[in-house]
Amino acid sequence: GRGVSYDKPIIVSCGSGVTAAVVLLALATLDVPNVKMYDGAWSEWGARADLPVEPVK
Repeated sequence: GRGVSYDKPIIVSCGSGVTAAVVLLALATLDVPNVKMYDGAWSEWGARADLPVEPVK
């Protein structure tokens, strides 16, 4: 099926953090539980050689 499962944490992220903040606010407004934001965004993750990156297939 489609949709979002609330059984696990929902983590929002984006390229710089701005869009993720908007999504976080929208989900909070809808009372979606257990939502977290990775505020480092792709700009931090992609710059670190010690973190995994897999190309899109």
